[in-house]
Amino acid sequence: MKKVLIALLVILFLVPAAASAYTVKYEYWIVTARGGIAYPMLDMAETNDFLFNAGFSFRKGLDTEISVGGGVTYAMMPYKNEEAPEPFTATMIMGEVVYSPYLPDFFLWPYLKGAVGLFLVNVTKQGPDNPISVTYTVFGFGLGGGVNYPITNEFAATIEVLYHQASVAGGTGSNYTFFTFSAGLTMFLK
Repeated sequence: MKKVLIALLVILFLVPAAASAYTVKYEYWIVTARGGIAYPMLDMAETNDFLFNAGFSFRKGLDTEISVGGGVTYAMMPYKNEEAPEPFTATMIMGEVVYSPYLPDFFLWPYLKGAVGLFLVNVTKQGPDNPISVTYTVFGFGLGGGVNYPITNEFAATIEVLYHQASVAGGTGSNYTFFTFSAGLTMFLK
């Protein structure tokens, strides 16, 4: 009986040890450059028109499905009022978490993205004599997703849609709410 018990304990110890010897370590980085349309929403759409956005992001793959990192995006939207001296601009410095299901045999690689960070918002207001440029640093977030179409093992074409919201004065001021529709190129570095 003791021999059987010892044999079972040895087997129970060796099976996990043998399985852990074959673990795979995922070391890769994801770099994306993108550009497209910035489209204002809700109250912001009453005063702003759509124009463009451009950005890049760097993320480190934690495993085959989750990557974390950060990025910078610049969006510009002109005011609908022709007398406005300069367009609304926002530079977004965001931390990102991306979930991309592992689909090795599928021809498209979808992903979901969540981002939080700082928005450096520049608005121009008409003063009594001259226009006054005001810059706000506000907290904001972005939610959305996209699709990568693999061109090679290292490169993929990317289409992405993100919803952004930032609020001035801790939620008591203006809300900046807009979508970014982007296309770009993703590079997977191993």
